[in-house]
Amino acid sequence: MNLTGRTLLEDIAGVLGSHVLSMIAVLGLSVLLSRTLGPEGYGIYTSLFAIPMIVMGLAQLGLSRSAIFHLGKRLFSEGKVIASIYVLLILTSLVGVIITAAAYAIVGNPHFQVQWIVLILAGIPFMLGNIYTGGIFIGREQILVANRLQWMPVTLNLLLSVLLVWVLRWGITGALISTFTATVFVFYVGYSRVRHTFEYEQGIYPEILSSLVGKGIVYALNFALLQINYKVDVVLLQRLVEPKHIGYYSLGVSITEQLWLLPYAIGIVLMSRTANTSDKARMNATTALLLRTTVPASLIGAAAMVVLTPVFLPLIFGEKFIPSIAVVQTILPGIVIFMIYRIIESYYAGSGKPMLSVKILIPSAILNILLNLWWIPLWGILGAAWATNVSYSVATLAYLRFFKKESGLRLRDIIWPRRSDWQYMRRRLHP
Repeated sequence: MNLTGRTLLEDIAGVLGSHVLSMIAVLGLSVLLSRTLGPEGYGIYTSLFAIPMIVMGLAQLGLSRSAIFHLGKRLFSEGKVIASIYVLLILTSLVGVIITAAAYAIVGNPHFQVQWIVLILAGIPFMLGNIYTGGIFIGREQILVANRLQWMPVTLNLLLSVLLVWVLRWGITGALISTFTATVFVFYVGYSRVRHTFEYEQGIYPEILSSLVGKGIVYALNFALLQINYKVDVVLLQRLVEPKHIGYYSLGVSITEQLWLLPYAIGIVLMSRTANTSDKARMNATTALLLRTTVPASLIGAAAMVVLTPVFLPLIFGEKFIPSIAVVQTILPGIVIFMIYRIIESYYAGSGKPMLSVKILIPSAILNILLNLWWIPLWGILGAAWATNVSYSVATLAYLRFFKKESGLRLRDIIWPRRSDWQYMRRRLHP
């Protein structure tokens, strides 16, 4: 059952539009920071966020996806579930700040200044709060509201960075202040909307807390493993190469990951719909349909990126970042194939089966770490890119094999596009 009366395509288009706006803002921010901070400064800036992103993946206890599952399946009173989510926000924020601070101390990067670390630590509760709030709206299929919470922080961050980094020349400090301010503002907006939209039964409910955490821990482990796969290369590069090379690598990865806009949009809606329905056969067919249409679109996007990046990257980011072109072209195969993983993973997340992804990601993460340690000393940042390609491919093939077996569909029915697919999506996929 769809609570909003919107079709699947309408929701996907809405999420995609929101992410396009976010992409434009992120691109603008990347251009601004790369040009004003230079390769070394941009490398330090991106390195600062590698640790908290990994830590928050585990510290958030998977509560965003757990909220989607609990609210979609209506396991408890809506108001009590929402109140319990914000109780857990306080606890997970404390854990996230402590673990992140300890991780910074252990890594001991001499380029990190104390005030930078303090700004990031102060922003963790609000970053987590925005994640949880988005999960609440997605769980109740209010995709449009969740979309606003997606593009607002990055857009505000860009506007503030123009003032603090470009005009006032506050450097990395200005960039971090912009991020912190935007995050706090959006949390206030989102939390106020939750209080206005839903019943809010304030209190502590042990049974609901236990259920949220019990399901969420597996989601959290899944998310943390994803973040390890995404960020471990940057963490290891901090020990093995100069900061400017991290800047080249981070920019190249950031550009290629824009191809994930479509599968990310599909994943959010697919997870929400799956959590709100019991028709497994229909969702299997829908997932396969979405895969068949995403694969060719991603290949076209990747081909365009191979051709256009050497032309436009130096024009947009400056000739100092020309080494990023090789990163883009090298890492594209892994980025493209991982789109399949992201869509299938979203389907099983909405079904309340995150453990499957955990079982797949553990060997993938281990392989990623080992290959980075082996190939970075040999080939530098391109070695890190190839490590990403291999680990992403292994995880995707494993998930694809499992989905094929469980759904009973043939491989060609899952990934080989049909002429009738777009027409079917337009006419048949109703709420």
